[in-house]
Amino acid sequence: MATQKSIDRSFIDESIDVLREGRKLRRKLPTWGQILIERQLPFLCVYRQPPKWDDWGTGQLLIEESSYLVASAKRQEFEGVKLLVDKIAEELSGCFGTFLIVEIWSGPDLSADQGPPIGAPGFRIFHKRGKRASSYVQTLIKQLQAIKFHDMPAQVTVQPLDKIAPPGLSPLLTTSGGDSIHIIGIEVTPIYRNQAKKEVYPAVFKQVQKRFSTALEKAFFEFLKKETTICPPNYMSLGRRSIVHSVWQVDRVLAEVANLVDFLLLVTPTNTDEAFDECKRKGFTKPPRFVYHSPPFDPVTLKRLLYKAPVERIEDPTLAQLFRDQQLDIDSRITMVSERGSKRFLYHSLQLYDGPDERLVKLAVEIMEKVSERSIGESTKKLLSAEEFARLAEDLLDTYRAQCPDLQSRVEIRSDVPGVLVSQGNLLIGKERKIFQARAEALLSHEVGTHILTNYNGHHQPFKQLSSGLPGCDQLQEALAVLAEYLVGGLSKRRLRTLAARVIAVHLLIQGAEFLDVFRQLNEKYEMHDELAFMITMRVFRSGGFTKDVVYLRGLLELMQELRNGLDLDMLYLGKFGIDQLSIVRELISRKVLVPAKIRPHFLDTPSAQQRLSKVRKGISVIELVSKN
Repeated sequence: MATQKSIDRSFIDESIDVLREGRKLRRKLPTWGQILIERQLPFLCVYRQPPKWDDWGTGQLLIEESSYLVASAKRQEFEGVKLLVDKIAEELSGCFGTFLIVEIWSGPDLSADQGPPIGAPGFRIFHKRGKRASSYVQTLIKQLQAIKFHDMPAQVTVQPLDKIAPPGLSPLLTTSGGDSIHIIGIEVTPIYRNQAKKEVYPAVFKQVQKRFSTALEKAFFEFLKKETTICPPNYMSLGRRSIVHSVWQVDRVLAEVANLVDFLLLVTPTNTDEAFDECKRKGFTKPPRFVYHSPPFDPVTLKRLLYKAPVERIEDPTLAQLFRDQQLDIDSRITMVSERGSKRFLYHSLQLYDGPDERLVKLAVEIMEKVSERSIGESTKKLLSAEEFARLAEDLLDTYRAQCPDLQSRVEIRSDVPGVLVSQGNLLIGKERKIFQARAEALLSHEVGTHILTNYNGHHQPFKQLSSGLPGCDQLQEALAVLAEYLVGGLSKRRLRTLAARVIAVHLLIQGAEFLDVFRQLNEKYEMHDELAFMITMRVFRSGGFTKDVVYLRGLLELMQELRNGLDLDMLYLGKFGIDQLSIVRELISRKVLVPAKIRPHFLDTPSAQQRLSKVRKGISVIELVSKN
């Protein structure tokens, strides 16, 4: 079979047929390059690769876009590339009434004596001479000027030209399209490489790529608003929707490794009750000795598997950064499990969760001093056994299974768990755990209504990481779970004091206090009973110093502020992610990569929960959450 040597009429006609049918066009060019148009869109990004030198990185600036053409700039390829662009513009301008072509190329390289870049990239924007720069060009200028690198803003200049094309190349656009076809050129200063030294800077490139892509999409959004009859909901909806094979490969490997690291269970003692009894018998004069599960993996072998995930192959910079962060987060957790009982565990914990700042410690002390131990009408007499609480949990899961029969979560009563926790989507209850009946609904809303449901909803996202949890998800997860307690009317004064005491305990741990010092301060200064003071201290000192417990109160403050700013609460249930990833999640929702939560907590539909949520949105304080209890 003869090999096709150039872009011929047959190739072009087949491509146009795909676009006309509204299907995704993704094809390799016959000689070199690729075209991707995910759906009918009134714009196309173009890059032509110079034939005589390696223009590293410049063409890759476009691969996050939903409509791009990367082709060869060889003279013999010109007519085919030009005709392909002409026909695409003609076809899609017929759908939208207009069409925009953006061609990019690189400017002069760094000189031989320059090292890595120390400033922001530069951009030169070219538009047709004799025409006023349109609003979308003004938007592009503004967005490129907003790019900062090493705290230095990008240098952006604008220049009119009669013919827009890279230096030495013929322009792609003919005059046949008239005023309905727009074209602009963008010359990019390639600070992501030093051609003379044959050096490339991938980390710099990824930053430039992400910011440049955002600027393009905002300009496209303005173009659609002002030049066409359609208007998408936001600029993020113009990004790519399809996911390439490398993303699924990375996601599969990371999920496989994450499932082997049952982190919370591995860093929590298995003998908490025995340790408390022994400590109490000795009058709390000797620190307890804790025992842990043996890890079911070899850290070195598991990390070797972890880094087989080819994150570097992910073209989409948003997803690439997300998976790189996840890879590093899993790495840290593997390291922490292998260093339980050492001081290094605390240092790694601080990297993951940080410690409380002065403002948070001050609030925690204020709660302990101003909030009484008991809420009005609170009953502390009726206690539920682990078995009784498990039956309530099963009943609640059954109500959710009626809506989603594929909900696989189990309830397990175990002797190696000190309290109640969710691990890999299952509810684990300590065999000796007694639960105040008045706290049961709040605890179920915390564990089942938040942790289990977000785990389930995460399973129904395209990425498994949203089920196991993205980096930093703990703070938002626990804040959302505590908010659930409030929304069902179960956030008691005792509970808020417990969250505050955890912050104080973490603060004392970081300052160098020993186990018994922290226990006595909670027990004597803040009048917490022996078992509660011991449990809080255990949680903070487990495995060598675990600062996770600071995230409950800190996250609650952060979440309440976001709700005051209008955050959509339903969005938080689609999986496990952090507040810092809200912009990424919104972007992926707009690009239709992520889907809405399949199931939401039942309590959100109750009038009482809506009334309480309204109070939070209006700006009540943390202490006011329990002020009327």
